[in-house]
Amino acid sequence: MKITSLSGRPPHVSRRSVLRTTCGLLVATPAILSARSAAAAPVLNITAYDGFIPPAFRQRFEAETGIELRVRLASSQAPELNLLVAERANPLTDICTVSGNRIHQFTEAQIIEPLDTTRLKNWQRINPLYRESDWISVEGKVMGVPLLVGADVLVYNTNKVTPPPDSWGAMFDPRYKRRTAYVIEDFLQCTMIYQGADGTFAAYVDKPGEAALAVNAARDFLIQHKGQVLKFYEDGNVLRQLLIGEDVVLAQAYAGTLAKLILDGLPIRLTIPREGSIAFVYNFAVVKNAVNRENAYRFLDAMLAYPEIGAALTRSAGYTSTFLGAEESLTELEKQTFTLTPDQLSRLRFLSYKAQALSSSLIDRAVTEVEAG
Repeated sequence: MKITSLSGRPPHVSRRSVLRTTCGLLVATPAILSARSAAAAPVLNITAYDGFIPPAFRQRFEAETGIELRVRLASSQAPELNLLVAERANPLTDICTVSGNRIHQFTEAQIIEPLDTTRLKNWQRINPLYRESDWISVEGKVMGVPLLVGADVLVYNTNKVTPPPDSWGAMFDPRYKRRTAYVIEDFLQCTMIYQGADGTFAAYVDKPGEAALAVNAARDFLIQHKGQVLKFYEDGNVLRQLLIGEDVVLAQAYAGTLAKLILDGLPIRLTIPREGSIAFVYNFAVVKNAVNRENAYRFLDAMLAYPEIGAALTRSAGYTSTFLGAEESLTELEKQTFTLTPDQLSRLRFLSYKAQALSSSLIDRAVTEVEAG
């Protein structure tokens, strides 16, 4: 199998790029893979993040369909989009990876095409929270297959933080002074939610003045409590070492970055605070004028075939699966590591593409001011 890399840049812990934990997996073989179409072209070109195609599933799909998967790895959305735009006249990709807050951008760039869900017999296996969401559609047309949920979480040491925290306010508790850490740009939006503002900026699309007031309030609050934090971090490895050494006992983190610590038995757990948190969903989308469109739909429907594949996807990518029943194939420890309860899921607030330019301009400025404040 051919695997190439789209970017050699190191991963960044922010939501604006990708970090993931890769774990081994075994997956039951879905019956949908057994019927080979003699008329189908024998290849499928996919641009995806590391771990988004579970190895065991990939191997069985190739063996039982005769379709070779040619996978090109992406590091983040911006370079992926730039590459696909450059290839638009003669697409070299049939399926690409798109985060929910970027679907409109990929659509407007004429990179992806509307999804024909009638060709996906297993479409109903996706949690309706995602397949019926507003961010997945453009002008009433579904544009992607939801795969994995990413979210900002509150991470805590179960031996040092009692009772278990259920609010972002724990990050400002004097008992944990100089024992917290966060990524400024991400935690600033979490702080907005903590203060009752809209951290997704969806409510401020046509209200830049209100957005500025909300960002400034969060910025001032973080500056006021700057003595509380031990470390503004950028690299997930830094946070992991701080948690292992117990220098930090509370942190804002990107769900998925700490899976290995939990699976290794460290007293680390994560939660979605009662105020809510920022989230987005990774999707697979069919590229406009895809050369191997038929194979793309066979692949997508196969991924949806059984809950065990959702669990395998969670293990290989390190994020919560969007597939109904995926958690049933996980161990109890894996469930604590990778899955969110229905109550936690209800607190997630998904990023808005329409507000992306506004949020970026305000947040970038505020981050600089927090660092200097």
